[in-house]
Amino acid sequence: MTEHLDLATLSAYLDNELAPDEHTRAANHLPVCEQCSATLAELGALSRSLQALPCAALPDKLSERLHAQFAPAPGRTRWQRRWMQIASAAASIMLGLLIGSALQEPPQARPAAASMLAVLGSAPPGALCARPELCYLKVNLK
Repeated sequence: MTEHLDLATLSAYLDNELAPDEHTRAANHLPVCEQCSATLAELGALSRSLQALPCAALPDKLSERLHAQFAPAPGRTRWQRRWMQIASAAASIMLGLLIGSALQEPPQARPAAASMLAVLGSAPPGALCARPELCYLKVNLK
């Protein structure tokens, strides 16, 4: 029994994006494997269905607004834009480091007895305990 091709390989085969050796292996496998051939046929049908869907064009005004919004400023040179990009990247890195260092809290030490009682707080008498005198209620009987 041969190993079946995964969906990523079948999709790449369908789009002719496989390396030559993988393409050859898939081409040799598909005629002898009904399951992989059926999956490839389903992927092909799905691809054709998606390509047949109508794609609405952007309205002219929206396209013009987007081009105007993202067009480079006319008064800035290439080096000024580059400097702004570098300054923005440095500010982002510094902000990330600042937030990251603020999130790290130093570990707080707790007494061992208190942490053991927290774990065994609902343990009945006679249960395992590191210090049994802490696990029992102390009652003064007079």
